[in-house]
Amino acid sequence: MILKALKYGSPNWSIASGATHDDFVAFENINLIVGRNASGKTKMIQAIRRIALLFDNESTGGYIYIGDEGAFYEMIFQNNYDEYQYILQCPNDTIDGKIIQERLLVNGQLKLDRLGGTLFYENENKALSFKADDHQLAVARRDSIQQPFFDVLRDWGHNLANYSFGGGMGRANFPAMDKEFNDSIDFKDGNEIRKAYRKGLTQFAPNFEKIIIEDMQILGYDLASIFLDSSSKYLHIKVQEKDLKQTTFFENMSQGMARAFSLLVQLNYSIMAKIPSCILIDDIGEGLDYERSRSLIELIIKKVEGSNIQLFMTTNDRFVMNSVPLKYWSVIHREGNKSVFYNYQNSKQTFDDFAFTGLNNFDFFATDFYRIGFEEFIETAQ
Repeated sequence: MILKALKYGSPNWSIASGATHDDFVAFENINLIVGRNASGKTKMIQAIRRIALLFDNESTGGYIYIGDEGAFYEMIFQNNYDEYQYILQCPNDTIDGKIIQERLLVNGQLKLDRLGGTLFYENENKALSFKADDHQLAVARRDSIQQPFFDVLRDWGHNLANYSFGGGMGRANFPAMDKEFNDSIDFKDGNEIRKAYRKGLTQFAPNFEKIIIEDMQILGYDLASIFLDSSSKYLHIKVQEKDLKQTTFFENMSQGMARAFSLLVQLNYSIMAKIPSCILIDDIGEGLDYERSRSLIELIIKKVEGSNIQLFMTTNDRFVMNSVPLKYWSVIHREGNKSVFYNYQNSKQTFDDFAFTGLNNFDFFATDFYRIGFEEFIETAQ
């Protein structure tokens, strides 16, 4: 399932579409969100992750928490040939996460109207009265016979993967050797590298180690082998580099190498296990040099292109921007407490015109071309 468009607003932050001046921001299957510091890149990732957490009632039970006070979400999803429109609203004055509205339409048919107190039952082929906990999402209900349309949203939320590339990426997360082997892996925090590698070896050996080694070699890290270390009660991973005599533990790798290794282990496992619906990567390429950033992004795009996985990446790194075609870009321009998005869907002519300037992708962002367009850019240049 793909998130086609999002409308989000709260007392502190909201989003809008650039040239069309619409509150809905549309997205593609592959999206690079670029912008200056504090423009709203990470906020967008967090907003998508938050709704996924709410849909995934295994993690939260569908309960709203304080971070959602005053929030309004409207999301449009495409699931094969079906369109899902979901609305969630919380009041501005709440401190306990009370829900005042929740609506779901599937192909235009109203399935849920929380304010009106109706819920559609498939077996009865009609809407019936219902009452939900004021603090819990109705989509958290589990009845695959009567409300199978909720399952689609829950699956999307449960399968979303989120990686903060500029963070620890699991360096301090040590699962026990004798436990958690059969536990499910939740990729919404991006810290499950050791469990993901162990499960990848179990489910996809010997190809799993081979794929990780090949991917790391593409980035210029010449690995010969990867090991699970069982010398302590905690699970460790170490690698053998071809030009080193001793092995290196994952937690002792350089910052850039560790981030790339962790991302590739988790990403490859989730793809091979057919887990992800949506992948979020904040600060992609942080800590890597230009060549490795470029290679990593090209590798990730190649892995998800043509699949049913949707990819969101954020950056303000010029090297990363120059590595990703403009057709995947969404550029944020901050206006007060609003993040205005310019992308190929709402500013097609401007994006197409930039090809005639002969400049690189970073200049599209740095010169404000995405916002001012060709004519004003020429006037400024003169």
